[in-house]
Amino acid sequence: MMTRITEDNLFAVIIKGSLALLAVLAIGGFAIFSVETGLGVLAGGIIAIVNFIWLRNVLQRILGLLTAKPTQYALMRFVARLTVTALVLYVVITSGWFSLAGLLVGLSVIVANIIALSIYGALRTGG
Repeated sequence: MMTRITEDNLFAVIIKGSLALLAVLAIGGFAIFSVETGLGVLAGGIIAIVNFIWLRNVLQRILGLLTAKPTQYALMRFVARLTVTALVLYVVITSGWFSLAGLLVGLSVIVANIIALSIYGALRTGG
């Protein structure tokens, strides 16, 4: 039986769907193209999913906490997240172990899953 997608489980559905899509794309990258492509897809997907989870956690903390300076708190968290993501991407790109095309495909896993869920929701409601 299929679980109904609601606001309460939407985040879990996005993560599970993205992990499934990542697995299919990474296996396809390894099997059809090369080890570098498969590693690129895998690295990009992991970076995208971890970044998405981190973004959600930061937003929950910002909205859940009533700090004295919420703007400064939010700014510092976002700058830290983007800095860490940029450093990881720099290391991945300059290492030479990963295909840039595969990395870009992996980084788009979350976006592709959200688009697919949006289309599914629109078709399901007749809109």
